[in-house]
Amino acid sequence: MLNKILQWLLIFALQVVVFNHLDFSSYLVPQVFILILITLPLHLSKINQILIAFGIGLLADMFVSTPGIHASACLSLIVLRMFLFSRLDLKEQQSNRMFFNVKNVGISMFFYSAIILVVFYHLYVFGLESIGAINWVSLLLTTLFSSTLSLLAIGSIQYISYGRQSE
Repeated sequence: MLNKILQWLLIFALQVVVFNHLDFSSYLVPQVFILILITLPLHLSKINQILIAFGIGLLADMFVSTPGIHASACLSLIVLRMFLFSRLDLKEQQSNRMFFNVKNVGISMFFYSAIILVVFYHLYVFGLESIGAINWVSLLLTTLFSSTLSLLAIGSIQYISYGRQSE
């Protein structure tokens, strides 16, 4: 568990130090730290998941000066995660107190879920940021490009972690 916490701290640090400062384009704003929420242990109680999501969202808000946007988005993401995971067959993983990652649930189930959650999160954040003056083309392009880059980073992190775990 300590190893997993260190991994989550590293992911959050990568978000703050690297991904928050990418200046390729205004359309690329990847939110890789949500991998922490996606990979939470499957046996955690709903209230613990909500508290963790709110805390991580508040931390993200502090680093990018967004008053509550990430906290709200993280809470919405965790509720969607609970709904989505209740529809998937994860009883074995829950009873064995496993984390939700590629090694434990398989690549197809992990990325099916990750795509839904990552796209939802980006759409939610960018929609809230542009409320009142929504440019749908810009919103959809930013969501598409940021989600793609986030999913590539998440896939790389899972590949590195999975390769390390199998050694």
